[in-house]
Amino acid sequence: MKTLSVSRLALALISGAALSACSSTPPESQPSTQQAPGTQARPVLSAGEAQNYTRERYFSDRDPQQPAWQPAPVTVAQTADFVVGPAGEAGVTHTTLQAAVDAAIEKRTSRRQYIAIMPGNYEGTLYIPAASGSVTLYGLGDNPEAVKIVSAINGHSALSDWRHTVNPSGKYMPGKPAWYMYDSCQRQHSATAGLMCSAVVWSQNNGLQLKNLTIANTLGDASGEGDNPGVALRTDGDKTQLDRVNILGRQNTLLFTNSDVHNQMRNDGQPRTLVTDSYIEGDVDMVAGRGAAVFDNTEFRLVNSRTQKEGYVFAPATLPGIYYGFLAINSRFVASGEGVAQLGRAWDLGAGASGYQPGQTANGQVAIRDSVINAGFNREKPWGDASVSLRPFSGNVAEQRNLNDPQYNRMWEYQNHGAGSQE
Repeated sequence: MKTLSVSRLALALISGAALSACSSTPPESQPSTQQAPGTQARPVLSAGEAQNYTRERYFSDRDPQQPAWQPAPVTVAQTADFVVGPAGEAGVTHTTLQAAVDAAIEKRTSRRQYIAIMPGNYEGTLYIPAASGSVTLYGLGDNPEAVKIVSAINGHSALSDWRHTVNPSGKYMPGKPAWYMYDSCQRQHSATAGLMCSAVVWSQNNGLQLKNLTIANTLGDASGEGDNPGVALRTDGDKTQLDRVNILGRQNTLLFTNSDVHNQMRNDGQPRTLVTDSYIEGDVDMVAGRGAAVFDNTEFRLVNSRTQKEGYVFAPATLPGIYYGFLAINSRFVASGEGVAQLGRAWDLGAGASGYQPGQTANGQVAIRDSVINAGFNREKPWGDASVSLRPFSGNVAEQRNLNDPQYNRMWEYQNHGAGSQE
């Protein structure tokens, strides 16, 4: 895959260029050529099968007696509870994001807390802990690029280096709401920080809302080749909403997990996330993890000046027995180069050396529908072989197919457009 002539990450961080999905590649007017059942390399849903892959299905409750989550549009308060900005500015209550979040959590209220953020660059990490109430953070600028939360964190850095980067001035201290999150990482016995501790923004807050801002892990080419996880945003909480948010990084840009307060992945739980009118940039497994996430009117852009060998948009680690992982609808998939990029691959988390075990280990689920896929994607092999187990991709094209048959991959397309969508 060739390097982009102009990196949109660079534009966002240096020149403040607009990246929101609303200004990105327009949908193509030509009818989709995709026809069910597709091929083993590119399985395609029928109209009847596609009825299983809607926002409502992805946001169903694991308790069948409970209604599905129906998220309302993200709105902001007329008067924010807290305002973050330069010292001395009218209305400012805190000069750092972490201090404002700590103050919101320390109120111990079930009422949603609104944190307004004045335009500017906010260096360093932000941890949003679990709490009795939900938090909304929103930028006050004219566009998402006006408020940038940035840091360069490599999951393969030594723990001592990670501590210096994440907590140089002691903003995470015993007694503070987010201390348990920081402490779970700094006390681990591994030599490096690891994927789970490489996020710039990490939330365990149920009902978290982020609006009109940019989050970037600026590790970029400094990581060189090889495996270098560097998460921009990680969320563990249920009913999360991201609206008009730019999420920029390289490897594992956006990570969803169902982790507990001890930072351990669970074998139950299905946190739900809605992403609207947003922009996500990365190269390897740029959207990864567990839970149900729906992306509506979102642009996914693969940049790869690091390896020029591979690139994957999705890397789901959907639990066995869970029908829904990631859904992209009315969105755009953009990559430069000569057909190297792939739409995704399964993350066979837990497979280990024993390999993939149908019905027992993760079997990632993705559906991409009614979206535009450009010519930078591999038309003959749009989906990659699984990570961890390396099992070859195999789509189910049986006449009477079970859409959740664990013997096959669960990665589907429906009514997509563009040169990269053609068989």
